Amino acid sequence: MSLAGKVEVGNEESISLWKDQRWVLAQRIAHSSALARSDQLSKLLLYVCRMAIAGRENEISEQRIGIDVFGRSPNYDPTVDGIVRSHATRLRRRLELYFLEEGAQEPLRIEIPRGGYVPYFLARRAEENQSAVHRVAETAPVPLPLPVAMPVPSSARWFRRGWTPFLAGLLLAAAAVAVILHLRGDAAVAAIRQTPAQTAIERKFWSTLFTASGKTLIVSGDSGLVLFETETGREVTLDDYISGAYRNPLLVKPSRPDVSKELILDLASRRYTSMVDLQLVSQLTHLPEWTPDRVETVFARDVAPAEAQSANLVLLGSKQANPWISLIEPSMNFVLAPTGNGQFEFVNRHPHPGEQRTYTSEKIEGNLGTHVVYGDVAYTPNPGGQGMILSLSGLWMSGTQSAGEFVLKSPQFLAFLRSIVRPDGTFPPFELLIETKNLEGSSTGSSVLSQRVEGR
Repeated sequence: MSLAGKVEVGNEESISLWKDQRWVLAQRIAHSSALARSDQLSKLLLYVCRMAIAGRENEISEQRIGIDVFGRSPNYDPTVDGIVRSHATRLRRRLELYFLEEGAQEPLRIEIPRGGYVPYFLARRAEENQSAVHRVAETAPVPLPLPVAMPVPSSARWFRRGWTPFLAGLLLAAAAVAVILHLRGDAAVAAIRQTPAQTAIERKFWSTLFTASGKTLIVSGDSGLVLFETETGREVTLDDYISGAYRNPLLVKPSRPDVSKELILDLASRRYTSMVDLQLVSQLTHLPEWTPDRVETVFARDVAPAEAQSANLVLLGSKQANPWISLIEPSMNFVLAPTGNGQFEFVNRHPHPGEQRTYTSEKIEGNLGTHVVYGDVAYTPNPGGQGMILSLSGLWMSGTQSAGEFVLKSPQFLAFLRSIVRPDGTFPPFELLIETKNLEGSSTGSSVLSQRVEGR
């Protein structure tokens, strides 16, 4: 298998390449069952790996790949011809498949973060090869530090007590469920879905998100990102999340000496999501307005910026798990902020008379460890100028659960829609703060604590 253009090398350099474990791994993947049937994907992988190993990562660009790998003319326009982007997306998925199956025991892992084409070479097990972590991407800005850890109280405590492997196992099980559901395919899901009864006003509301034309993305949260933020004490901005810069091994600094950089990077690379998100996805895909040809369920890390600006979005989880909420946070009244003691709270930016300025989880004494927690429902136009965004987030997973179940199951939501619908049948942007009780990780007894409706 040969590559086009300037990446061809002589015998001496070729021999040197084969002494590099990164190149040997790239060759193994190129000839694996994950890529064996796609010569172009294999060429793309070997091209970017060879350039990076040779220290020429600054030369890796969409234009250059189009010319060297896909034979495009020197003056071709990548904004018109998307062959490199489409193949890079497929290659990322095939790499994940390889390391999930054939390459599950590989000591090294290759990743090509979204937003670029420069590969990462990451050690999967520090004890096997402490020197195997190589970063060959361009240096990115250091994410801004937070004064406290991120808001998953139970998982944060487990980390401190050395329960990281156990937590990772639980998350891996959730990820496995997600993979199984995904592999069944939309057709299979459609065949078994049961359509719930709806009123006319509910159909009008959900039709604004699941439109007859246009695309809708249901975006599940990234629990691995929360673990990363918890153990580094750094917030990952949306820009860094899109580019993958937050996983630059040269910039990652564990917040505690007993947690290794390799473990943090490994957790951040995994495709974990919460069971609450999976349950909400299942309920959303059972709505009568859902159709597999226009609605796609997407992991937060896989959302393309162009799609996010032009599609209807249903965002699940807090900003710490789903940075895409940053798109609408400037227009939100209730936003999550650190309390300074390792927890988070909802800040009420513009309190109405009788409202609190902050809403923090509180334990209900004498009630089996039950806490009062809060969820947030925000419905607003997409800042990109097309479509609508529905955000379902909260303090703890039970807060997110309360927000989702409120809009999907609560009679109170139906009454609320009736109270705000316009004469022309449309709905103004709104935001609801939901109070609920957290009992053993589940939401019970949800109700609207405060609301904001545009124009009121």
